Amino acid sequence: HYSPVFPNQSWARDGSYISYHLNFDRPEVTRACKGRRQWGRQRGLYRRVVEQALDRELETHVAPAYHRLLEPADLDVKQRRVWAQFLLSQIVRTPTFMKYEVAASRHFPENAPPDNDRVGCQDCGDLPWVYERRWLVLLAHWEDYFVRTDNPVLLTGFIEEPETCIYYPLSPLLCFVASSMPSDWQPEREERHLERIIGLQLEKGQAHCFNFYLARSAERSLIVHPHHDGEIARTMFEDVLGTYPQPPFPLHRPDA
Repeated sequence: HYSPVFPNQSWARDGSYISYHLNFDRPEVTRACKGRRQWGRQRGLYRRVVEQALDRELETHVAPAYHRLLEPADLDVKQRRVWAQFLLSQIVRTPTFMKYEVAASRHFPENAPPDNDRVGCQDCGDLPWVYERRWLVLLAHWEDYFVRTDNPVLLTGFIEEPETCIYYPLSPLLCFVASSMPSDWQPEREERHLERIIGLQLEKGQAHCFNFYLARSAERSLIVHPHHDGEIARTMFEDVLGTYPQPPFPLHRPDA
């Protein structure tokens, strides 16, 4: 699974999601009902040992932080680090990102990353650029919702840029954000007290603005809770799904 089952299940009703899928051959977007374990996986994407490490060394440890964010509640420094590790892992384990890696390795074969980079570590140099940002949880208007795509993390730029935002829908009603920072911001990379997580209620229609960019940055599929499927979903997703797959921003800016 490039998108773990435990965060996906918030989009399921009676064990099933509504999936929108872009067929490259025609092209057209098709809509179907998918079982809880049928979406977010691709056979042979990486070795079995990597799949097991993702489960044992990351997802088991991040689940408590994920459930606290659903409340939402503040995370301590250790939980923030493991959540940042999980977000970065969610980026680099997707089929889209791995295709970018394959293309890059043709030109720079000496820089091909090992498979275990999919798991990351709590001491990775990228983590402070995530866990020391200001964190928010967006709450959708009660008539709106968020979707989950096959590129579940949306970045607006290189991770080292202060103005970059990182978006990750937690559930159909909640979206995590590691926000942009002042232009002179640099992470301090020290164990210290971090700011409390801010909760922000969105106005009606604002969640669909996020869904537009989430759907556009997907490679070919997304899921929506059956309760939220309708005319807005069909109109938007059939039009924009997969038009601009998530760029490989975590490959770093040239001067990093």
